[in-house]
Amino acid sequence: MNDSYPSQYVNCICTIIERFAPTAYHATLPNGKQTVAFIQKKEEALLDIICPGDKVECTICPADFDRARIRSVVGK
Repeated sequence: MNDSYPSQYVNCICTIIERFAPTAYHATLPNGKQTVAFIQKKEEALLDIICPGDKVECTICPADFDRARIRSVVGK
């Protein structure tokens, strides 16, 4: 087992830029870096709610900031 691989996830607020696939969005992290934010099947009700410019709560693995999992919409 590799002890240097992080086991904790990071929660952050991302801003949606655009939807480019049925369950995927381009989003901006708080530090300005872009990421691909996905919606899991259990959260698919969010697909009808999320629009460009919306803030969403995401979970990100510290080893890969290029992918994020959308958990909820902030402020709607």
